Amino acid sequence: MDTAKEYKPTDNSPVTGNHDGRRKIWQIDRSCHDSLIGTCLSLRELEGLCRKLKISVENPAKDAVLRSLVGIAGEPSAAARRLHKLLDRKYWHTILHFTAAHSTAALETRWKEAAATDELAGAFWALATHPHASAELLDRAHEEMHKAAHLAGSARRPDSAAPTRLRQASAWATKQSVDDESRAGAQIANRKFPIRRRRGHRVLAQTPAEDLDRVRERLAALERESLALRLRKQVEDYAALLASERLRAERAEASVSEWRQLAMKNGDGHQHLAGQLADLQAEREALETMLKRLLLEDCGTCVEREDCLAGINLSGRCILFVGGGTRQCAHFHALVERQNGRFVHHDGGLNGDRPPLGMILSQADVVFCPLDSVSHDAADRVRQFCNRHEKRLVMLPSASLAAFSRGLTELAA
Repeated sequence: MDTAKEYKPTDNSPVTGNHDGRRKIWQIDRSCHDSLIGTCLSLRELEGLCRKLKISVENPAKDAVLRSLVGIAGEPSAAARRLHKLLDRKYWHTILHFTAAHSTAALETRWKEAAATDELAGAFWALATHPHASAELLDRAHEEMHKAAHLAGSARRPDSAAPTRLRQASAWATKQSVDDESRAGAQIANRKFPIRRRRGHRVLAQTPAEDLDRVRERLAALERESLALRLRKQVEDYAALLASERLRAERAEASVSEWRQLAMKNGDGHQHLAGQLADLQAEREALETMLKRLLLEDCGTCVEREDCLAGINLSGRCILFVGGGTRQCAHFHALVERQNGRFVHHDGGLNGDRPPLGMILSQADVVFCPLDSVSHDAADRVRQFCNRHEKRLVMLPSASLAAFSRGLTELAA
């Protein structure tokens, strides 16, 4: 037989497509349908096709299934096309072999070759669908298919004594099989322990051998590398390690610098807070001293009266308070008057109806100026005037009674 190109057909291939001129199953003589379907397809294939086509068959025998499919093969339908494709897919190799024949003589030659090799089923389907197959050739092929089917059926008919002989042979074979299996099990049990022990020894010996092979491969790889190449690799590794450590050092230095700046900032804040605390403590002590003196001023029988009043004696000096509000000025005025002084207040020029600051400054002996409630311009003018005329200037941190009392205490000291 000619060697054909092997490929499985698809819907558009020369085997199953519509461009090869081959006959469809509904175009073949209906008398050939029984032979085509019954001989070319097995019972399993027929049942599978019935399930796909949703054809219910009451009798599962092949004759009943065959009659159901023969009925649909004669008319063009989706079921007939599916049946045609099933036969094409099963015998596509034989179809390709017959497709190469373009004459009745060539087809007859290929049919004889198939008959000699007992491949009549595929050859009959390829011949029945071939466009150049003559009616005479198809009739002869149909007859030969019938003869082959009858001969195969006769060869498959057993004589009446065959089942009995087969049952006896089967029983004897079963008994022999059980005996052989028992003997084999006993032999396996006797040899199982030595085999298992040898297997364990082999596994134990295999592990060191594998380790030795790996060491040898590593040693051979190192020997293949030159000394310069190994040194270059080491230098590259050390360079990468040095770059990594340098980066870590830079990050550590940056972190140390940040912490140092934070420590300096915290130190400055601590000093500032310490200064504020010292000022507050001094103001509290001055206020406590002043309150004690004021409380004891009217106590004529107290032995400490002279000591308390002798601490502060303004001797008629004029105390000028520049800035601040008028709410505390009444307390400041009373405090100065109790210490034998004179109190004058000026808001720094906020109210236009007050006398000019320069005129008031000329009358003062001591000037008190709070930093938190006076304008920059008024503070500068007071500072310049006091420096020019050598008047004492006391800068207060705030316009509070405690700060004012502390200023009086420092003035008396």
